[in-house]
Order: sequence, then C-alpha cells, then structure tokens
Amino acid sequence: MDLANEPCHDGFASWYRNNEALMGSCKAACFQRPVGIPNFLTMPYLDSIVRENVGRTQEGSISISLIDSVMAFGYQAYLTFSQRPVNSEERNSALQYAKIPLRSRASILRSPNTLLKFQTILAMTTISEQIDEIIHCELIAGAVSCARALKLDYCNSMYGPNMSNKDRDLARRSLWYLYSIEAPQCLRHGVSPVLSHNWIDHAPPKSGTEIDWFSVQCLYAIVISSAAEMLYTQRALRQSLTEREQKLKTAFEILEGWRKHLPTPLQEIHKQNTHLTLDDLYVRDVTLSIFRQYHEAVYMICFPWVGNRSDGRVSEDCRRKCGELCVNSAQVVLAIANQILNMEIIDSKFLDLIASSICIIFLDVATWSTAEKSFSYLSMGCGVFGRLTVLDKEVPFADVLELARTAQQIKGK
Repeated sequence: MDLANEPCHDGFASWYRNNEALMGSCKAACFQRPVGIPNFLTMPYLDSIVRENVGRTQEGSISISLIDSVMAFGYQAYLTFSQRPVNSEERNSALQYAKIPLRSRASILRSPNTLLKFQTILAMTTISEQIDEIIHCELIAGAVSCARALKLDYCNSMYGPNMSNKDRDLARRSLWYLYSIEAPQCLRHGVSPVLSHNWIDHAPPKSGTEIDWFSVQCLYAIVISSAAEMLYTQRALRQSLTEREQKLKTAFEILEGWRKHLPTPLQEIHKQNTHLTLDDLYVRDVTLSIFRQYHEAVYMICFPWVGNRSDGRVSEDCRRKCGELCVNSAQVVLAIANQILNMEIIDSKFLDLIASSICIIFLDVATWSTAEKSFSYLSMGCGVFGRLTVLDKEVPFADVLELARTAQQIKGK
C-alpha cells in the first residue's frame, strides 16, 4: 500500500487535538485494552510527551508520530468498547486515522536510534497489521534493528547516565512486547525469529493486574519459539526417529502447559464443545487472539508430520496422533468461526487459520478415518467464507466450494 500518494493530513492537529473530549476518550480506551500500547507505555508517560508537543505540528516528528499512533489505536478501542453498532463511516475513520502516522514511517526508521524511536515504531505496529502486512513486517524489522542497536536485551546497557528508572522499566517492557509479536509473526511466515528469549537477560515484566495478559503473550512467544527450535532447525531435522518423536511430545506438552495456565474460561479452547466467553468487550479481542494462537501452534507443531513426506522421520503411530490433533483443532476452529461476527474474523487474523483448517478437514475426508464427522465441518467452512464474500473481501470461496464438491464425491464412493 502506497500511503505516500494518499491525501496528507495534519497529524497532531487534525482529528483529535482540538477535541478534548474525544482525545480523553481515546486515551482512556487505549489504556483499557489488555494488549498493545499499555504493554509498553503508560498514560503519564504519554501525557508528558503530549505536553511537550503542544502547538507543534511538524510532519515526521517522532513524538508526534507516537501520539498519532496511540490516538489511532485508542480510537479503535473506543469504537470497540462503545457498546453500540459501529457504522461504516466510523470504521473508515479508524482506518484513515491509522494511516496518518504510518506515512512518516520511512523518516522514523531512518532516524537515530533512541528509546523514543523504538516506542514509536512499536506504537505503529499496533495499527499497521490491519492496513498492510508488508508495512507491518517492515516496522517489526525496524523495531528489531533499533532494539539491537540499543542493546535492550542486556540490563547493563540500560543503566546509562541519561536513563531514569522509569525509562529502564519502559525499555524492558518495550523489548518484551517486541519479542511477543516478532516471534509469532516470523514463525507464521515460516522464517526464524531474530530475537531469542535465551539472549534476553531480564524477565518479562508483570502487569500487576488480576489477569496478566501481557505475560500470557510473552510466554506464548517463548513456547512456540522453543517448539520451532526443537523441531525445525537444521540440527533438529537431523535427529533420529526416536529423538524427533520425543521432541514432538515435549513441544506439545509445553504448549499444553501454557494452555492449562490460561484464565479459566480459555483452558478449554482445545475441546470440541468449547464455548468462548465473548461478552466482555474489554477482553474479547485478546480472547479470540489467544484462541487463534493456540490452534496455530498445534498446526505448527503437528501438521508437518502427518503427510507421506514424514515417512521414515516419525512412526505411523506418531503420524496418526499428529493427524488427530490437527483434525480436532480444525473442527474446533471452524465451529467457533461459525459463531462469531464477520468483522471479528477479519480483524483477528482468522482467515489464514480458517483456510488451513478447511484444508485439514478436506484431507481428513479424503484420506483419513473420521470423514463422516468431518464433512459437516467442511460445510461450516463454506458457510464462513460465503458470509465474508458479502464484505467484498478477497476470500477463496470458489476454491472452498470446489473442495466441498470433491469431498462429497469422495464420500459418495
């Protein structure tokens, strides 16, 4: 997406600076979200930056780009928490507000490395994913480069004469927030993460809230990074059959350990009859995100070992167990996707997971043993993608229908 060629707006003064009530509502909503901006910034810190920039509107300023990013993130939260239907004009406004700070990303990424620059790039990542995947990846890469230049993975590097205790705490939180998004993003795209938790010499910070969603996200990143290292590095791929099956078992046990320590309602996300509690608007997004992450991790750990290409690498019994786990996840994913709103599927990156689940269900119908039960889930997948075509989203609805027809033919034989 070429944001540079879109109409330019005055970032800091355009839509919220002269509306004190709206600015206050966006800030309040921003810091009520369980993940995102509140994981690495505080409201007093933001307020201090706002005060320093009163009356300044120069485009490309790092501080102003940070404020614009936080306000865009807060406006999205404000709409989510409004407890009323959000109209198309408001959704379009949220999109346009998010694009404002992203136009300055090139100058921000080229600027000298500072904690403020790092925080600004992270703030941009909270709004970029829904706009353009390439921009989102570019920002994550820029954040990694900045963090490494500042050596934020080492405590000693944070004890310079110009860094206060509050800044050191924010720096630690910012690094772990980056880790929590970089590792899953890389592994979702099939590439190795750059950051490693083994090289970070300080622990993930605690939020102090009843449910520490930030720690949940950090631990998830550690879990899937560890699983990938056990199974898919060059050294791991040279393991014997027995060693590999033991690593598979260990990786899945680590994932299950993470699931079992989730807040009580989410501990059942692996079950066929699971029912996500989505009544609380303040944690609805993070609930759906954790559900998606768990089943993505099941696929990452298990699916590469269910096909014929795994012959000789794992036993037939191991292949069967991996296949059963993948089919179970696919059925759960499609059942939940059939119950939630279209916009939630799009906003929470469910599309790729749903598409993968449909493919797994098709394989089950075509080649495995639980075809009768799985066929109804294939119909659910068709229904979900059929609904999404109404939103003019580019979804492979025709391909899914063709898979369903082929499965029906196979079933009839």
